[in-house]
Amino acid sequence: MFSRAASRLSTARSRIAANSIRSVSTVAARLAVPKASLAMATGLVVATSTIGFASTNCAEPIPVYGVPGTNQERTFIACKPDAVQRGLVGAIIARFETRGYKLVGLKMVWPTKEMAETHYKDLAKKPFFPGLVEFFSSGPIVCMCWEGKDVIRQGRQMLGETQPLASKPGSIRGDYSIDLGRNICHGSDSPEGAEHELKMWFPEGVNDWGKTIDAWVYE
Repeated sequence: MFSRAASRLSTARSRIAANSIRSVSTVAARLAVPKASLAMATGLVVATSTIGFASTNCAEPIPVYGVPGTNQERTFIACKPDAVQRGLVGAIIARFETRGYKLVGLKMVWPTKEMAETHYKDLAKKPFFPGLVEFFSSGPIVCMCWEGKDVIRQGRQMLGETQPLASKPGSIRGDYSIDLGRNICHGSDSPEGAEHELKMWFPEGVNDWGKTIDAWVYE
């Protein structure tokens, strides 16, 4: 019984592959495609026919900072040294993934003081700036780039208020932090801020990939 089923499955796959190869061959003949290219193409067709799906890489790369105002808007979220030390990285990632946002960049970095100063340059004149720089460069941070509709504003709301004691329960800071100097995470506050931060922390770029379940997230 099982051998007959396996034989039928094998026959079906062979027919699909043969039909795919014939289709590619016809197109190639009309376009005068070289035989070597045709061999590569038919090999790819057989592979995708057998597996049942093709690559989900996006056809056209977009800037590292995304496209604000679209489903490809991007934001920079960082788990600060206290979040890393407390083992909260996975919980923070889970909040964004469960919401439906797409992770396109992720890495751990131990910032130098110069990097911390550049990151927080808009706060350079504040009296707490030296302490902030010292803390931010005191250990590894986890850098993330999240993509999705309104992700910059929504990301800030998910993090909660800068002052954890003012953050509502259910927000990341409202659930996981108490003190202002240990508020565990950072998030871009504007498209301009996201562009600056993503260019700084992801100079090598991020991953433009297609999320197959997005049809169940967006209309």
